[in-house]
Amino acid sequence: MMGAHDHHHHASAEPDAEPFTKSLERMNRFQEPDARAIIADLALPAGSAGLDVGCGVGLFALWLAEAVGPKGRVVGIEPSAERVEAARALVGRTLPSGRCEFREGDATRLDFPDATFDWIWCGDVLHHVQETGKALAEFARVVRPDGRIVVKESQLLHGVFLPGYPALERRLRQAEMEWSRHEGGEFSFEERRQRTPASLRAAGLRVESFRTYLLQRQAPLPEATRDYIQRVAFERNWGPRLRDRLTAEDWERRSALCDVASREFVLDDPDYYCLYPISVVVATVP
Repeated sequence: MMGAHDHHHHASAEPDAEPFTKSLERMNRFQEPDARAIIADLALPAGSAGLDVGCGVGLFALWLAEAVGPKGRVVGIEPSAERVEAARALVGRTLPSGRCEFREGDATRLDFPDATFDWIWCGDVLHHVQETGKALAEFARVVRPDGRIVVKESQLLHGVFLPGYPALERRLRQAEMEWSRHEGGEFSFEERRQRTPASLRAAGLRVESFRTYLLQRQAPLPEATRDYIQRVAFERNWGPRLRDRLTAEDWERRSALCDVASREFVLDDPDYYCLYPISVVVATVP
């Protein structure tokens, strides 16, 4: 599923869909406690300089900048001025100038000298880059010789958002995967995410670690969790865009469980829980 879902699912769905940046912010807030733990586990050196490729709304860049301390520096890049402005608006003034900055940039043509950064972070983005090998070659070029390239991808293994309804959830995810194939190119986003370690190796990088974290939430749900599942997972990712890819029976059942106005709305179930895996692959340049 989803990257913001998809992680970086684009705002090309229903005309009245909220801006993609808002969906991405919801996903980041949902992941925040676990994301901060993942960043802490990386033990990024205090005072180090990092590049966040595809920084989205800037929250991960902020958390990374906080992790490397007041003498550290993080640059976040996005391909469009609109996305850069969204990141600046949300977090640009949180830290003193210079610690966390945002600018336009292309993952396949990084506008930085060789060996500029101590580490690179690429979160829920690499599967969107068609020229994966070209992007990874650029990552290797701008990272210092002993630096790390960190690729985070959500849901290499499917999460659980409809506990107790595994068959229906599988069909929803299949419909979603088919819907996204036009954006993923030869492979769906799901297929591309699962190929992450192989892509790194094919680019000549050495995979140093590959770890999967399991985010778990249960009722009563934190507000950020309820917000993400309802507004992004249910209303956006499994919303009207999937209707013609499901049987009438499945759409009716999906609506009963996922529509906030339904008496069967699953997020109101006192026994509700969700499981959501996040995988982190760390590579170096041999």
